[in-house]
Order: sequence, then C-alpha cells, then structure tokens
Amino acid sequence: MLSVHHRSLLYRVSLSTLLWLLATGFAWGSPSERPADRTLIIQFDPTTRSLQGELHQPLSTESHFRLLEGLTVTSAQRGDEELTVVKDAEGRWHLPLDTNETDSNTPITLRWEGTLPQANNGSRHQVSAEGSLLPTRAGWYPHLSDSAMPLWLTVSVPDGQLAVATGSLVEEQHTRSTTYVARFYHPNTREVEIATGPWRLRQREVEGVQLRTLFPEALDAAFGETYLQHAAEQLARFQARLGPLPYKSFSIAASPAPIGLAFPGFTLLGERVIPLPFIPDTSLPHELMHAWWGAGVKVDYPSGNWAEALTTYLADYALAEQRGDDETVRRRWLADLAALPISQEVALVDFRGGPDPAGRLIGYQHGAMLFHMLRQRIGDEAFDHGLRRLADEWMHRPADWQALMDAFSMAAGESQEAFLTPWLTRPGRPSLHVETVQTRPHGDGYQINGTLIQRGQHAPWPLEIPLVVNTEEGPVNVRQPMHDTHQTFELHLASRPLSLEVDPGADLLRHPGPTPAILRQLMLDPTTRVLALDDALFPLARQVLGRDAEALTTPVNLQDETQPPLLVIGTTEAVNGWYQRNALHAPPQPLETAGDARFWMAPGTPIGLLSGNDAAAIRQLAASLRHHGQQSYIVQGQVVQGQSGETVQTGVWPTEESPLNVTFTASDFQE
Repeated sequence: MLSVHHRSLLYRVSLSTLLWLLATGFAWGSPSERPADRTLIIQFDPTTRSLQGELHQPLSTESHFRLLEGLTVTSAQRGDEELTVVKDAEGRWHLPLDTNETDSNTPITLRWEGTLPQANNGSRHQVSAEGSLLPTRAGWYPHLSDSAMPLWLTVSVPDGQLAVATGSLVEEQHTRSTTYVARFYHPNTREVEIATGPWRLRQREVEGVQLRTLFPEALDAAFGETYLQHAAEQLARFQARLGPLPYKSFSIAASPAPIGLAFPGFTLLGERVIPLPFIPDTSLPHELMHAWWGAGVKVDYPSGNWAEALTTYLADYALAEQRGDDETVRRRWLADLAALPISQEVALVDFRGGPDPAGRLIGYQHGAMLFHMLRQRIGDEAFDHGLRRLADEWMHRPADWQALMDAFSMAAGESQEAFLTPWLTRPGRPSLHVETVQTRPHGDGYQINGTLIQRGQHAPWPLEIPLVVNTEEGPVNVRQPMHDTHQTFELHLASRPLSLEVDPGADLLRHPGPTPAILRQLMLDPTTRVLALDDALFPLARQVLGRDAEALTTPVNLQDETQPPLLVIGTTEAVNGWYQRNALHAPPQPLETAGDARFWMAPGTPIGLLSGNDAAAIRQLAASLRHHGQQSYIVQGQVVQGQSGETVQTGVWPTEESPLNVTFTASDFQE
C-alpha cells in the first residue's frame, strides 16, 4: 500500500498564479468564504495529457474514490491538519476521517496531479489537442461523495485552447502567461464535466443568457453564425414557454468524436455532424431543451428516464408543430413503433437510456406520444403550467415519474395517475377497431351507434378517443373515454352524417393499422438473418443493422410464415436473379436496376434486398441506410471519386385504407 502525506510544495508553486487569480482577479471569493460549497481548480494540458487539481469541499465521513492510472494524490488536509490518504492494491484511494472530531464541518482540501492515460475504446474520457472530454466520475478527479452541493469550478488550459464545463460561465480571461482561465458555477450538482478544444469563440446575449459557439476555425467560419442564430431563436421560444433557462450561459461546442451530448450549461456536437444541414433544426434544439430536462431537472434513473421523452416532445415535436408537420411526425412515430417485434417491447418506466434502437423508440417516441395524449387530455394551458411547476419544484434535483404525475395533476386540478400509470407500466400499445356502426334518423336529427374495441396483450389502456363525424353542415368532434376492451358509443347529430373517422389525426398511442414493410423492421428484429450472395459483402450487415447478424447458410423457405426477417445483399444481377427464382412480387415501381445502388423491402414480406452495380456502390449505400429506417425503398445515384452517391429516391409502399373510417350511404338511413 502507498501512503501519501504531503508532497505538494512543487504543486502549490505551480498553482500559485491561478490561486492568486481566484483571490484577486475574479468576481467571487475564495473557497474559505464558502465552506458549504465544492470548489474544484483544474490545470489541464491536452497536448501532454497533464492534469493538476485541487478539490475543496465539506466531508463528514470517510471516502473511497478512484483516480485514473497516472494520477496520484499529493496532499490531503482538513484545515491545517495533514491527512493520510491510502491507495489499495486495486488502485482505489481511501481517505479515512475521524468522525468524532469536533471540527468535522471543516472542509477537506485534496490535491492530485499526473498524466492522464491515453484514451482507448473502453475509456470514458477523451484527451487530445483536437478536443477533450473529461466526463463525470471517469477518474480524473476524486469523487468523494454522492451529495449534491454548489460547485465552483475553475479550469485553466494553455494558449490556443478554450474550455467549457458544468454550470454557468462566471468569467473568463487570458492571463499574462498566455493561459486561458474560465470559471463556472452550478447551484446544486453531484456531477462535474469539462470539455476543451482549439476553438474560436462566437457569442451573443439573448434574454439574459450568454449564448456561445465554440468551434474550430473552419467550422466557426462556415457554421458558427448559423448555429448562434438558430440557438437564439429556439432559446427565445423555449423560455417563453418554460421560463428562464436554468443557466446564465449555454455553449455549443464541437468535438472530434461522433457524439451529441447534453451537459449542464453546454452541449457537445461531433465535428462531422455540425455541417449537416438539418442539425440546427433537430439535434441543436433537442440538446438545448435538455438544459431544462435532464441537465436541469435531473433524472432519477432507478425509477426510469422520462427526460428523453419530454425533451423529444417539447423540442423535436414542437418544432414540427410550428412547421405544420406535427401529424406527419406522429404517424412516422407510430409506424416506427409498429415495427418493434413483441420480444423487444418493454414498459416505458423500464427505459433508462443507451444506444439500443428498440429501447430508444420506446424512451423517445412512445414516451413523447404519451405526453401528447396527456396534453390533449388536460389542455395546453394546464400542460404548460405543469411543465413550469415541474421546473420550479425540481430544478437541479433528481425527479422521478411520480414527480411528473404530481406536477401535471396539480396543474390540471385532478389526479392524472390513473391515466398515466398503465401507459408507464404496461409494454406495448393497443390496436383500435370500430365495429357494428349503425346510423339512422332520430327525432329531428340523426343518431350513430357503434362499438370501439382495443386489442393487445396488455389491453385495455385508458384512452380518450377522438371521433370526427363529417356531416352535411360540417365536421362534429367528440372525445369518447374508453377504459375497457369494448366501449359502445352513441352520437346525436343535427345534420345528416356522411362519414365517421376514429382518431383521424393519429393523436393516440396505438398501432396505426395497416403498415408498409420498412427497413426498420429488419433493424429492430434481433432474429434478422443475412444472405450475402457474395461472401465478401456479409460484413455490410453490421452497417445496415447496427449489429452482427446470423449468416444464412441453409435454404430458406419463403412460404414459411415463421421465418425470421431476411436481408439479402449482392450485386444487381445476383439479387434480381435471386428474387425472381424465389417468385417474390416485383416492387410497385421499377427499382431492380434504378440508380447505382438500391434497397427495397419486398412488399408484404419481412425481406429486404440490397443491391448495387458493384461492391463500392453497395458499401456506400449500406453506410447511409441507418438514416432511412422509415423507408420501404431507397435509391442512390452514382458514386463519384469515392464520394457517397446522392440519394435520388425514397418512399414507402402504399397500404390499405384505414379500417377506422366508415362512410355512410343513403341506404344506411332507410327505416
């Protein structure tokens, strides 16, 4: 075991300039003036991976913590007393404390230094001159306790680098020694994150918030102003609905890693993602909304992750509403959810996060549709009041699903628990049907009678079903509550009805009815098999499916309805010959030789066909298919000088008309 008392003289000298700045050069006082706060001072050089740190915080009990290999504690103190820190054989550190001491409220001061290990595939941290991320609890700082408390964080990096970190930016400056120093404050947190990069700063104040972009020079010149403008517009819109952003600053920083992450007060977007034209209208507002939900009001993960659903609804969906595309988005979400195999269905309350595509559909789209139904149920005013109540009561604290139910119940003036609980705890969604619909003259008007039926493994779910009757004098809208598998309804009308539509706007979280075969069916089903007509093409299955798949080595019986989904990959000639030999129906439009490469789902089957005029074209299309899961077919143009071919055609196959629409004829009114 290694004992460390105090080897900190050299370290203190190296921090002397920075500590002097803390006392004289910035707006807030020294750590000793805030004994209940956590103060963290970091000197970090991404080029050499060297890090020096000083942590000052209250601690009443002994602590065990981890530091990455290459970092070592140099001193530990309580007041003027030197403490012994012990490193065990497994590389963990132990800070023993005498709990009987009368000055147990005196903060601990801990110092450490060293060289961060080179990041690898298993590392949580990223370190390079091109861009670094030091995420919370990754071992770059001593995490002494799980108690949330105010955080003052000072970060110093060499000239040419800038830094962003947890919380609101308090102040920044370049010192005379060509060092950049920035200071951040968070009112109540357990987590600490730092990101650095060779960035150019662009900033603008919007409604009391300092908006900043931190991009490398070329990205800043090309996209910095675009991102700043979009962020300003979205921030103004979000604050008008939700109240003030919970941070005084918000930074959009670039990372060489292919990521999109939200942290308290900043977001990191991959450098290859930033130039994509749709990102300022999709990923950017989503990450900004996380400043309220997830990075503001924290998620109580053991009880379920609600933040992704709420963020998706208030950012992605709200912007679709603004464009007039909201119904299209709802239908797309329902079609995606319909592609989930039963084996992949889990309850929304069981969603924690992560990259699993099936889990993300449930945690994002399924959850967002639930919030849409809640809003339809209690009204826009009560829904927005519930959002503000949630933010006011739980900002910077972990909230669970019960906290959300309570906030919306108080806003609505009645409990919403009986409505929300089944949707949170039961996997899947119901299918909806309408039967025995009859209409007849009644008194001086008309009457419609019918039965609504919901089916599903966990039915019934509580629903308020929109019914629209189109009459000779215009539409009549009714909302029919439904709590059982069968629900009769009776409608009285002053004018002759022409048709009845059940949930015509796809406002309900349900199976959408007849759906076309789409690529996502193959991507979501873990049993999908792959037939590569050229063995060298089999590795492309991972690009398409996001995972390895079983190779098909035995003949497939296409007449067997129990056969798992199948992806067939080959050249244009080989794939066309295969599907003709197996008597598959031709696609509704000619695709077999369209473009340079193409993918299509054989209509009415769980079989996808990926073909190209050569191996390069197939690879290019395979690499982009993950963005087209909602399509039945995709055609890509010619590959030029190794660059991806342009997508020239996408679409979904036509489906049957909705069985939830009933048209009335004159004979329906004969006595």
